[in-house]
Amino acid sequence: MTEQKYPPLVMPEGVVRETSTIWSNGIPLDADVYRPATIPPDAALPAVVLCHGWGGGKHTAERYAALFASAGMITLTFTQSSWFGSGSPLHLVGAAPERDDNDEALAQVRFVRDLVDPFAWTANLHAALDYLEGEPHVDTTRLGVWGTSYGGGVAVYTAAHDNRVKALAVQVPAVSLGQGPLFEFARKYAIDTARGTVDAIPHGIDRFPTAEGTPYLATMAHFDPLTQVERLRMPTLIIDAGDEELFPAPDNGRRAAEILSAAGVVVDYQVVPDITHYGIYFDGYEPGSRAALDWFERYL
Repeated sequence: MTEQKYPPLVMPEGVVRETSTIWSNGIPLDADVYRPATIPPDAALPAVVLCHGWGGGKHTAERYAALFASAGMITLTFTQSSWFGSGSPLHLVGAAPERDDNDEALAQVRFVRDLVDPFAWTANLHAALDYLEGEPHVDTTRLGVWGTSYGGGVAVYTAAHDNRVKALAVQVPAVSLGQGPLFEFARKYAIDTARGTVDAIPHGIDRFPTAEGTPYLATMAHFDPLTQVERLRMPTLIIDAGDEELFPAPDNGRRAAEILSAAGVVVDYQVVPDITHYGIYFDGYEPGSRAALDWFERYL
């Protein structure tokens, strides 16, 4: 698997980066922490966790993380489990072995790689927030989350269930996933998985022709961030691409903004014109990153 190439990070002056490991459900996640190089001993700074999308990794968000850190925040990027430098869930090969009196057994396992499991991704994002809470100089009352693409939907779902999140910014988010032929196929796959007629955890099966990796359809059948939008209470920024082709705005970003506005939640919906989905990282980077920075500076 080759990580998508984005414009390189030019580290801002006064920002340092440190490689770290987040542990989530026993799986090590490859992570980087960005912080101002000089922090007063008694300072308590706002902090942001950044969540990449399908096929991405911690480097997807590095330019954003460094930008936020240059403005006086502590930021954390990480790679979701089974992708690139992060560890993997283990899948038992064959029948479950008999355990001994110490609840131990010998078994053959397979490392599952490049799996898109939305509920594992939300658990990993919760763990990243846990990790950030333990960083020196982090003000735990001022935590934010940034998410992009599929990770935008994960960020929405996680923020809806984690009251530590005080500000949220997502771009080109995949929010509405619970409808259409793919959803119906996923529901059938979930039934077959539960009944044991298909492999419990898929491996190397790519049913998305435009995306690498393996979608865990049995869990995707139950993952619909749009149904959780009404739970959001923190100020939320949503940025869409003007020529979005993967997650149509009327069903995703714009619809989420409409729900929040109707509920009286502070929300800002912006569209970067003349770019497609992946254009948000290229021509759309400057307006998108600056809008997110302004948002976190205002609400954290």
